[in-house]
Order: sequence, then structure tokens, then C-alpha cells
Amino acid sequence: MDNVWGFVFVCYRGFDMSTEFKKNQIKRFISLNRAIYIFMILTVFLSRITELMDNSILMLYYVALILLVLSLDRFVFFRRVKLLDQEAEFPGTLFRVRTCIYIILFSVGGVIDIIPPALVVCIYMCIMYILIQDAIFCEVFDIVNNCLVISIMLFISGIMLFFIQYRKLVNGIWINGYAPPLVVVIIVCNLLYLIFDWIIRYMEERNKKLLFENEEIAEENKKLTLFREKVEKVNSEINYQKIELTKANDDLAESNLETRTLINVMKFFSTSFDIEKNAQVMVENVMELKDARIVGIYISENVYMNENPYIEIKAENDTSFKLLENDITDIYKMVVELGSFEPVVLCENHEFKYKFLTGGNICNAVAFPAFEDKDIYGVMVVASGKYDFFINGYSFYESAVMDFTSALISDRLYLKTEEMAKKDGLTKVYNRVYFNQFYHELKKNVLESGDALTVVMLDIDHFKNVNDTYGHLAGDEVIKMVGAVDNKYAELHQGTAVRFGGEEFLLILRNTGLSEAYDILKEMHDEITSTVVEFEDMKIKINISMGVSSYKETCDDIDALVDRADQALYYSKTHGRGMIVIDGREEESSS
Repeated sequence: MDNVWGFVFVCYRGFDMSTEFKKNQIKRFISLNRAIYIFMILTVFLSRITELMDNSILMLYYVALILLVLSLDRFVFFRRVKLLDQEAEFPGTLFRVRTCIYIILFSVGGVIDIIPPALVVCIYMCIMYILIQDAIFCEVFDIVNNCLVISIMLFISGIMLFFIQYRKLVNGIWINGYAPPLVVVIIVCNLLYLIFDWIIRYMEERNKKLLFENEEIAEENKKLTLFREKVEKVNSEINYQKIELTKANDDLAESNLETRTLINVMKFFSTSFDIEKNAQVMVENVMELKDARIVGIYISENVYMNENPYIEIKAENDTSFKLLENDITDIYKMVVELGSFEPVVLCENHEFKYKFLTGGNICNAVAFPAFEDKDIYGVMVVASGKYDFFINGYSFYESAVMDFTSALISDRLYLKTEEMAKKDGLTKVYNRVYFNQFYHELKKNVLESGDALTVVMLDIDHFKNVNDTYGHLAGDEVIKMVGAVDNKYAELHQGTAVRFGGEEFLLILRNTGLSEAYDILKEMHDEITSTVVEFEDMKIKINISMGVSSYKETCDDIDALVDRADQALYYSKTHGRGMIVIDGREEESSS
């Protein structure tokens, strides 16, 4: 019966159930149909086997009828399944015609021959089952009309099953005895129909109530859905604001870190007057703070009294180091040609704007010009292998370069001031004041290391005659020439040139023995004596005297080294001038 009730729920058009559920219930109903009709066939066969029915034609009729009904029902119910997919109503009229035909066909057997009572009961059970299907599938529940149709059909079937076949067995008034059972059958079937009608009406009311409740629930769900959407939207906005706030906090933290780094760098700049050391500190801080792959700075020549360009590079590996080392000079030249004081993007997210730094897995690279008074004196290059490395802009790097430029200007001024204090204003070689400062430290280092130290004192011969003959300005030009040659040989041999006073100069050569020093002085002496000083329309040639003393070859007392060189010079002055005199070997002197 579960199949029947399930099918009632499915087929009644008031119920809103899923199509898949309805299909499953119809398939179960088809199985129920098969079971009932197979039971009927078995009953027919048993009636014949037990000889309750001795008419084979009657047996074949009911077997054929049941098979026909099975086939027709299969078509009818499978059509119902297809209509469910099309959301179409099942034609109730079809079932009303089907009900009438089935009842008549099942009753026709009583015309053929006498039917055993057991089989009559089964036939009426089947008829009742057909009536139940009619009650389920009818389109309109009109109790009067439906009961009238049922009564008529049951009366016709009763006439066929009872009266026609049993009238031969009973005569006279006793034939009326068949009327009560027929009336009972009609009443029972109508009662069953009414019960089904009441059940369906009850379900209809319940369904309407459920539908109304469902509508209210659906409306509430709709409101809840709208509220949930609003809440989700608010949550999304809050999450977005959290993300933005987190990003802002991260940016602020990074900005604070950048500021602290710049402050620390500036503190170092303010206490250091070594421009190259300042460059190293700046590059190291940028490299560490930004976690870059390469950071390098290029400073052109003659920016801070440097005769050659200065390059400082920090890289995470040798390949990156060599990559920038090879390209940084060309990058500087390119920036100068562009004449731009703004950052120059070399590569942005693997897209190279210029043919620099290629082949090193560089993702982003920017050149930051270093300029002073609209003159570009250098460039800082920052490169990384990370995507969107410069997403927060260039302000930190530009600030670092500007801070370095400010420090460079201050340092250069300090160095110039210091240089002026150390060097002679006319010849630009070290003066005697600076000599007195550094020579004490030099002697200490030589004593500790055991290196050789040679001191040469030289003097312009007859310099007073030059001043008297050509004038003091011409004399200044002569002194400048001698100082320049002295400084030239000092730089060539890692020595120091000093204007000791007036026309006297020193050449100090560390780690240089007497023999090597003598060859240097010979070349130096020849260059000075062969140089013609041109002043206005005058051409001036001079001669010089030299005195040489070397620790420990000619003098064991390093403190007496300068005095011994002066004595050797004095010997040259008093014995013909123009000579190179070695301390302790005056007799071997030569011009």
C-alpha cells in the first residue's frame, strides 16, 4: 500500500514535488501493477489446474486480457513519465474511459462460462484496484457523478459476472438472491471511492496550508537572503578596508623604516668626510633594506678631487656584480645624454627599455641620476629579480641620492679646506706644516715595518738671480714647474712631494732603496734641467741640486734623515751645484 499512497501524493496535481521523485513513484506503481496482474494470471492458472474452472477458452481469455492490460498500462504510465518532463497535465478522461473498458473486459468472462467463486473475488479485487486508479487520476472530484458512474459500471459487471452465468443454476424467485451481494459490492466500492476522495481532499487542504506556509517561509527566506547579501556586502567592504588598512600599515612601517635608514645614513655622512666610504654605506643600506639583487653607484671623475671615476657595487652573486660592473659606465653616459633628472627605467617586469643588464634574470631595474646644479655627476642603479619591485615608487631611492649629493658637497668643501691647509697654495704639493704632522707617523710606521725610507731634498740653483732677472712672477712659474715635476715622480713611485720652504722641496720615497731612488732622481733631475719655463716672452732654464739620505743604508737614525739629506744638499751647493749628492758618499757625487 505504500506504493499506492506514494502514487497518490505524486499524481495529485496539487502537490509540488520534484520531477525525479514523481518518476520514481510512478515506476514503483508500475511494479505494483505487474505484481497484481501476475497474481491474477496465477489465480487463473490455479483455477484451471485445480479444475475449479474447466473451460480452457475462459482461461486463455483472462490470460490474454491481463497481458493486454499490462501492455496498455505500460504505455499509459510511461507516457505519464514523459509528460512530467514536459510539465504537462495527465489526461484524466483517458483514465475514465480506461476504467470503464477494463471493468467491462474483466466482466465479459461471465458471459463466456461460469467463473469459479475464488476467481470472481480476484476479479472484483482487480476491479476495485482499477477504481482506485480512477480516483487517483480523475481530473475533477465530483462525488455524485463519480459514484453514479462507479455504480453503473459495477452493476453492469455484476449482471455479467452473476446474473448471466448463474441464472442457469437458479430458477424462480431465488434468482433475486444475487441482488444483495451485487448491492454490497457496489456499496463497498463506493465507500472505498469516498474514502479515497476524503483522503485526497484532506491532502489538498493540508497541501494548501503547507503551500501558504511555504510562501511565508519563502518570503522570509527571501528577506533573509537579501539581509545575508547586505551582510556579505558589508563584510566584503570591511574585509577590503582591513586589507587596505593592513596595506597602509605595511606601507607606513616600510616608510618609517626607510626614514630611519635615511636618518642613520645621514648621521654617518655627517661624521664622515670620506666620500667613497659614504658611497659604500649608502649602497649597503639600500641593498639590505630593499633586498635588491644589485645596487651600484657611479661617480664621474673630478667630482671630489678624484682623477678617475669611482664605482661601488653590491650584488647577491658574482654574476650580478659583473653584469652591472660592465654596464654601469654606459648607463651613466646614457643618462647624461638623456639629460633627465628623473629616474630612468631600464627594465620593468622583464620588459627591457634599454639594452643594459640583460642576461642576468633581472625583472626590474632603474637608474637614479645624481646631479648638482643641474649637472649630472653620477648615477645609482638598483635592480631586482622580483616582480613589481618598485610598486611603491622611487622616493626612497631619490632621497638617498639627494642625501648623498648633499653630503658630497659638504665633504668636498671640507676636503678642499683641508687640502688648502695641507698643501702649498702656489705649487699644490704638501706644505711644511702638513709634513711635520704626517712625517712623525711615517717614521713610526717605518720603524715598525722595517721598510726602507729615502728622503731627497732639492733646491733651485741661483733662484735669487731668476727673481732679479725675470721678476718674482717668473720665479713663481719656475717654482710651480719644479713642484709639478716633484709631485709627478712622487705619484709615480707612491711617494710624497713637499715644498719645504722657498725654493726647497722634499721627495719622500717609502720602501725604496738608495739604488732605486738614485735612478729616479737622475731621471727627475734631467727632466727639470731640460724643461724650459715660458713666461710672457721669456724662456727660462734652471738647474737644481739634490741631497739624498736613506734609512738604513746611509743613516741608522731615522730622526736624523732629513738633516742628513739637507747636509748632502749643502755639499752640492758648496761644491759646484747641479749635483745629486748621497749622504756619506759626497766624494762620489755627480751632476
